[in-house]
Amino acid sequence: MMSVKKQFTAIFLFFFILVSFNNCAHTFNPSNAKVDLLTPDQFSFTLETDVIELMQQHLKLQGNGDEVISQVRSLSKIQLYKHIKKITKNLHQELIFYFDGKAIKLDQLYPPNTSDLARLLAQNPDNTNYRVIFSGVGTRPEMANKFAVFFPEYLGAVNFQLATPSRALISSGVKSSSFELQQTNISDVTLQLSNSLNYIYQGIIHIIPKGLDHILFVLALFLLSTKLSSLLWQISAFTLAHTVTLALGIFGILNVPSSIVEPIIALSIAYIAIENVFSHKLKKQRIFIVFLFGLLHGLGFASVLLEFGLPEGQWLVSLVSFNVGVEIGQLLVILSAFILLGWARNKAWYYPKIATPISVFIAIMGIYWFIQRSFF
Repeated sequence: MMSVKKQFTAIFLFFFILVSFNNCAHTFNPSNAKVDLLTPDQFSFTLETDVIELMQQHLKLQGNGDEVISQVRSLSKIQLYKHIKKITKNLHQELIFYFDGKAIKLDQLYPPNTSDLARLLAQNPDNTNYRVIFSGVGTRPEMANKFAVFFPEYLGAVNFQLATPSRALISSGVKSSSFELQQTNISDVTLQLSNSLNYIYQGIIHIIPKGLDHILFVLALFLLSTKLSSLLWQISAFTLAHTVTLALGIFGILNVPSSIVEPIIALSIAYIAIENVFSHKLKKQRIFIVFLFGLLHGLGFASVLLEFGLPEGQWLVSLVSFNVGVEIGQLLVILSAFILLGWARNKAWYYPKIATPISVFIAIMGIYWFIQRSFF
């Protein structure tokens, strides 16, 4: 059994690593891709993606979002041209299209216009839209019945559409499930299952590892709940609340700007953590406070899911799948916390040596995020 000092050191090391890899929350910027079957033997391809993220991967740029944007802005037009040309060449080699299992690459992939890109980067510094379009054409076997695609991992999640109305969210780095070409049908069981699993996966990674703010919120709830029943009641209230506003946000019934939602989410994290510091006894009203904060977090989840988009005819399934993924992520956080701290929660030194210091750390992070999201 590790000593308390070693256990405490390990916990803070774990948080330091998390912060290092999570400079900010909600960094999802899914790419959009589309394949159109032009003729029996030709197809076209378009990819709309964030050029800042592409350049960050290509140039191995370090720093937070603003720092990376500044580095990309500093490139000359000639440098931009050279880098975009190299990125296009890499994409051309790494994009793979499968027709009846046969791997095919595009005949030609065209980069975005360098002059247009330079003008895009020269826009208002507050601009957050750096999307550019790559387009290409390819030759496919005639009478092919099935189609699949492989996107390189650095593109992240790709919101893919095949000859309207077939649409699905595809994870990059692995070959997608097959689409039926002769009778493209969004109700196909295999496609629905694949799409559902992808949304579950996106829900999980929105919590682990990319949702440090949500991780710290759930952990703050865990720290003051020495009984499993009280923790489950709080998590249930939080789940119910964010499910409601997630659905309302997705269907356009409730629309609150992220510039308002995100700072308040940060404050909710700080509030729960500060309450942990000044009260070592769980109060009955906390479940209602957690419910109110869950409503806010649900709006944050909705903004992420809206960026992905929902496939036509599968809105409810995709919404439920994403929410299931979020819950799995939260349960993994609780399980990890229990493995690390469960043995100590009934010790006399648990609050002064474990719960209070970690809560102070979480409160500082919440306040920091509030300032960052409100003024920067």
